[in-house]
Amino acid sequence: MGFVRIVRVHIENFRGIRLADLHFDGTTVLLGDNNTGKSTVFEAIELAIGADRLARAQAIDEHDFHGGRYLAAEDQPAPKIVAEVVVAGLDQQLCDRFRNNIEFWRHADRTLIGPGGANYITTPDVEPAVRIRFEGAYDPDGDEFTAKTWFAVPRTDDGTPTSECRSSDKREFGFLHLRALRTGSRALSMERGSLLDVILKTYEVRTRMWETLLHQLRNLDVVGASDPEFGKILTAIQDAMREIVPGEWADAPHLRVSELTREDLRRVLKSFLATGVPGYAAPFQHQGSGTINALVLAMLGLIAERRKGRVIFAMEEPELSLPPHVQQRVVDKVRGLASQALFTSHSPYVIEQFQPEQMTVLQRDPTALLQASAVVLPPSLRLKIFRDGFRTRFCEALLARRVLVVKGKTEFVAYSTVARRAAELAPGQYKRLDSLGWVPFDAGGETNVASFAGFFRSVGKTVATIFDQQTPEAAAVIQLASDRAFEQPYAGFEDLLRAEISPAMHKWFVQWLAHQNEWPPALQNLLPPADSPDAVYAAPFLALFRVRTH
Repeated sequence: MGFVRIVRVHIENFRGIRLADLHFDGTTVLLGDNNTGKSTVFEAIELAIGADRLARAQAIDEHDFHGGRYLAAEDQPAPKIVAEVVVAGLDQQLCDRFRNNIEFWRHADRTLIGPGGANYITTPDVEPAVRIRFEGAYDPDGDEFTAKTWFAVPRTDDGTPTSECRSSDKREFGFLHLRALRTGSRALSMERGSLLDVILKTYEVRTRMWETLLHQLRNLDVVGASDPEFGKILTAIQDAMREIVPGEWADAPHLRVSELTREDLRRVLKSFLATGVPGYAAPFQHQGSGTINALVLAMLGLIAERRKGRVIFAMEEPELSLPPHVQQRVVDKVRGLASQALFTSHSPYVIEQFQPEQMTVLQRDPTALLQASAVVLPPSLRLKIFRDGFRTRFCEALLARRVLVVKGKTEFVAYSTVARRAAELAPGQYKRLDSLGWVPFDAGGETNVASFAGFFRSVGKTVATIFDQQTPEAAAVIQLASDRAFEQPYAGFEDLLRAEISPAMHKWFVQWLAHQNEWPPALQNLLPPADSPDAVYAAPFLALFRVRTH
């Protein structure tokens, strides 16, 4: 409490999301497989509180509606896109500005108390908030898409909101959506919503260059009689025109920059930066990624400084094109500048900087209902173990759609390798685990399989387990924690290898390792003579796996 931030987002019928309700408690990183809806969540927030989103020529189009369905079915209301955002932590200045629109947010049960809830304001977990609602629809009469944002209160008796939320209102929340590829390439442009445009508006600078530049361009003769070759063509056109229309109307055509508007200029104007070559500068987006990232961070700092920290940054995949140590520095910098920072990421170097309670895992079910699950560590999983193994074990599983929990390192490597080899040999019959969306997870011991399976199911993953032969009671616990459980009929993985692999392959593998000088020195005494029968190689073969797995 006490700082401006988004606490709830409600989405309906927007792109790949049919319905979603998400809650945020300060800085958060959204995790999930590709096409889960992470970027769509940020886009929905921008529809509601992005100061310049609705200033675009068309805020939404056909493809923004879930399933592309924007026309009303027979006897059904027209589909609507809805994005509703609750912003809490309003300071006194914002409370004064939005005094007619204020509701109250209660943290204990994550609910809104209506305008009449001012009596609760002295309760420690209740604070003033505003709810902004975006609605987009298709208007068949005008053959156009409409987009409006409103404060949820006040409303008329029939429930219609009466207070429009304008760009100047939204700018007070300081929300800025930093897209992975687009933010840097547009940072120093004059396009609406670029960082330079945001800074100018934040510092209340009204540039006067537009009128001056347009006047200069209208009088700029780009190509005319001064170009002899081109002039011949223009003169011929002029003579032909005078045969048709009065002579004073048939002046020779000139090429001039006369049709440009302010919006055209916004799109084409670019800032140039020095390149290191004396006397030569290039458009800023042609600079190296390090320069562009430094530029973006510097500009974000200017915005945050002017707004005294009252900013909400939503940043997509800060890891793109950056080495690990720079990824971490960018994230730390953005978090330090903002009153709230929201991220998406697929990088373990980024994600490991967040506490488990700051991680939200997204998953979309077959009906396009977006499910958001907070990462809550089970009592059996200590934070130190979670953090120590995050890059190598937990991160990939949290980003996947399906998790295969196995006992240990041998199984972790073996099942992936077998699946990959089977897919190579019979691609029409078998698939790799990763191509099916499965990520193996090393539980670090048989007794951990059930607890880790339950943990990954709690964050919305589909979980399968493969485990050695168990007592009926132990097997039942694992099965209860899994979506699918497979108990192999052997006491251990080594027993499976002994029973399922032929003696000839035992011999070939042992001899191949010895020939490659990969045979462990500690097992040198177990190597049989070269002419030994196949069956003799079972003992060194199994001993090898016991050494390799300890």
